[in-house]
Amino acid sequence: MKLAWFRPDQPSPPPSLDDSAALVAELRSTHEIEQFTAANAHDFTRRHARAAYDLSVYELDDTIAHAFIWPYLLHYGGVLQLRTLSLHQSRATVLFGEQRAQDYAAEFTFSHGDWPGQPPVAPLARPGDWSMLRVPALAARIVVLSHEATIDVVQRAHPEALVRLARTGVCATPETQGDHRGPPAAPVHPGPAVMFGAVPGDRLDVVRRAMARARHAGAPADLMAEASPELLVQNADVVVSLTWPSRGEPQTPALAAMAAAKPVIVSESPASAGWPALDPQTWQPRGRTPDAPIAISIDPRDEEHSLVLAIRRLSAEATLRAQLGQAARNWWRTHATPELAADDWRRILDEAALLPAPLRPVDWPAHLTADGTMRDLERLNAGRRAGDVLSP
Repeated sequence: MKLAWFRPDQPSPPPSLDDSAALVAELRSTHEIEQFTAANAHDFTRRHARAAYDLSVYELDDTIAHAFIWPYLLHYGGVLQLRTLSLHQSRATVLFGEQRAQDYAAEFTFSHGDWPGQPPVAPLARPGDWSMLRVPALAARIVVLSHEATIDVVQRAHPEALVRLARTGVCATPETQGDHRGPPAAPVHPGPAVMFGAVPGDRLDVVRRAMARARHAGAPADLMAEASPELLVQNADVVVSLTWPSRGEPQTPALAAMAAAKPVIVSESPASAGWPALDPQTWQPRGRTPDAPIAISIDPRDEEHSLVLAIRRLSAEATLRAQLGQAARNWWRTHATPELAADDWRRILDEAALLPAPLRPVDWPAHLTADGTMRDLERLNAGRRAGDVLSP
């Protein structure tokens, strides 16, 4: 199958933390894939008119870097890889930046009902309360998510959409690929303290406070908080990846740590709900899964205190760290490799290729179809190169 794959420009992160790059690399064994970024997206219309792609895949996240993808999804359809449960912030930023407040209000009304203010002069506060997902979800043939709990959320909110699960797959780092029969050598860092690597994010202040409290109580622990995620995975003894509130994003740094046989501490959220994990309040497994715990999950309602408990015990018990790390690597090998993710995606792509383009509902906002697509195609037929990137 010939695929057009839309994703934002990225500064070439290492394969261990670029799950989409790892997925595309695996799928290329059975599909012809051409990637489109903001730099070359304007070529898509011309290339598609000359030699049509069988299907397009669109990665969408709530960032400005993904904004260029919207018009191609809206007008060509295909498979939507949804990397978040809310697109409000980026969509509002683009529309208001282009002085299109009425278009913003129309999309909001289409997704969430009556606009609560007249006239719209700025995006609504608390964007997390308003996901703005209905437009992209109904424009796609299939919506792909990486967590079962997030699938339930999207399917209940948008029963017209066709939603499927595809696992996130990450590569093992070069230091840990080996024969996969045991954990890698322990990382080397100065001093006897156990190194905790905190993935950059909005919970970093909580991690710092918890580390200070744990050290004050005598824990032989230290914190690495300014390094990039890939360096944290390589050099930390324990990786802390707290995300709250959760928007359903892939837990790539935590999965990369598991691939490296590192114990991980994560927030209890829909993204980690299916992982066998320990509760640091009781040190008993959460849920009823028979699998060995692969992580420690922190209840956001008692975040800092629970994190202190986790730091104190993990820094004191090398055996527990080794057990969690080995169980995490075993779980990664059977649930989160690029090969497994590609298996899921091949089934989804085969299904999507047989589906017709989705029908637009009667209340579809009119501005979403008002663009230069037909003009570009006419120019192509006249032998001239297509014009600019589409405008949604």
